[in-house]
Amino acid sequence: MGEMNTEWIVVSLGMVAIYGLLVGSFLNAWVWRVHTHRPIAKGRSMCPHCKTTLKWYELIPVLSWLGLKGKCRTCHKPISWQYPAVELANSALWVSLALYFNPATSMAWLQLVIWLFLGSLLLAALVYDARWMLLPDAFVIPATVLSIGLAVLSVVDSGSTADLWPRLIATALFAGIFFIIWYASGGSWIGDGDIWLAAIMGLVLTGVQLVVAIFVAFNLGAIVGLSLIALHKKTRKSTIAFGPFLIIGLFAGLFFGEALLNWYLGIFV
Repeated sequence: MGEMNTEWIVVSLGMVAIYGLLVGSFLNAWVWRVHTHRPIAKGRSMCPHCKTTLKWYELIPVLSWLGLKGKCRTCHKPISWQYPAVELANSALWVSLALYFNPATSMAWLQLVIWLFLGSLLLAALVYDARWMLLPDAFVIPATVLSIGLAVLSVVDSGSTADLWPRLIATALFAGIFFIIWYASGGSWIGDGDIWLAAIMGLVLTGVQLVVAIFVAFNLGAIVGLSLIALHKKTRKSTIAFGPFLIIGLFAGLFFGEALLNWYLGIFV
């Protein structure tokens, strides 16, 4: 019986990984279409350089990129490494979420499914912000709606609002601080999309997870920013997208929040 359970777990995670790759491929197309203002549901995928419509065998996640050696079959121009990277990242994220939540009830399965879609939306937002320094409403608004859904489900699952109020307060404080920074700087320090991300973090993370997420986001942002300045790729007056650091911090807080906080506090004990 134990072996059967193990086999089913492996098969289930394998399916999650495969679907994660497929959704990752969709995210790449969605990111590009949002940037080029093309509807996601119209038209087939094409090479961004020569506009040649891609065959089905050129759309297989990761494998097509490897088979084509990272170049378009028609014009032979490079295909960005972003495509396999996003596919693999989304697959790894989905497997990590499945392992973390390990659902055993119908409610837990529903929460996991919402987290899977939320994770993919945040990954798409991360990629877009990293490339074009903008967090489109196409990603952050549905992500916020899903986050509200997760907060509501936590109340339904526990039968109490005890867990909801701290999250609402954290959301108001964190998003409020970001709004003040955005308003005071006229949007030059952070974008309005970062306010949405702050609200999402407050809604879906516990207090400990949120503290760690904020710590990771700000410190990682500082390290990357200083490194880019040291390498003369940025100056002190240059702007750097902060959204990716918030999203990385969110998942760091979710997966490793308590462990990281205990490790950090243990340094001083």
